[in-house]
Amino acid sequence: MGDESGTGAPVPLPALAASVIVPADMAEPTNDVLEQVSDAMMRLDDQFRVLEPAGLVAYTPVDEALMADAGEEPAAPVDETDVSRYGMVRLTLLGLYGLRARLLEAGFEAPAVGDLVDKGADALLDGTAVFPLAAAHAETEQWLDRREPLAAARELLAAARGVDDGAPLRRLRCQQALSLVGASAEPALREVLGDPELGGLARVWLAEHGAADVPAPSQSLIFWLTIDTVAAQLAAEGNSEELRSLVEGLARQHSGFFDTAWRVEHPATADVLEAMGRLHPDKRIAKEARKAAFKARSQHGG
Repeated sequence: MGDESGTGAPVPLPALAASVIVPADMAEPTNDVLEQVSDAMMRLDDQFRVLEPAGLVAYTPVDEALMADAGEEPAAPVDETDVSRYGMVRLTLLGLYGLRARLLEAGFEAPAVGDLVDKGADALLDGTAVFPLAAAHAETEQWLDRREPLAAARELLAAARGVDDGAPLRRLRCQQALSLVGASAEPALREVLGDPELGGLARVWLAEHGAADVPAPSQSLIFWLTIDTVAAQLAAEGNSEELRSLVEGLARQHSGFFDTAWRVEHPATADVLEAMGRLHPDKRIAKEARKAAFKARSQHGG
């Protein structure tokens, strides 16, 4: 899923070693754990030096000066902040191919770009929901290349409907997929302007493509689309900085946002409002969000 020379940015060896040694719930590693990380780094250094000539990894070895005796002066000045001195590694495309083959042999799922091109839009939207953005983009482009634009748009929109937990992220992926479709898809978007689940994203697409006579959305549709969008971002990225900024912007731009938001008839309303209460840095606004979430749950018997 990377370029021809590799599969992404190199990973510092200490970070790689720590990821398999340090427990996820350990806030501050103990000296014993740090020693284990150091030992793991040295073992990985030996292994990657062997793997690199085979073309499986691109590897910058640990700086030999780091392994010199404590009292020994380095031959040249060193930059103590240069993390690359501790080793940097990334899989090559050959390495990624081999790793994927091993994962599949072991019974794990290991999707690759191109796996979904012959499947329906429902499989595309659900499958790319767990892909990194660049990989989802590449998969979608290949899927669209095999289809007529208008028919593809209709299929994507039909697959984006739903009230299940995965539906908001499907609609987000649908919107991203439709951004790759040309103006010939416009009739499909106009057909769903009155759809309560798809009318919002249809208006966004039409506006972005400069279409005329796009009906203004109702306030209820705006709030529904807002909840749906935040729910999708939560599913895609969790509590990211981008989502935090979105939450702050919503509360700032819409006075009385929470007074209306808790009434939105969307399955994720309460969860979204709880997340907004968790993410917003202003304690007063965060409290308003949590109160609105409680009202939303009460309204739906939750």
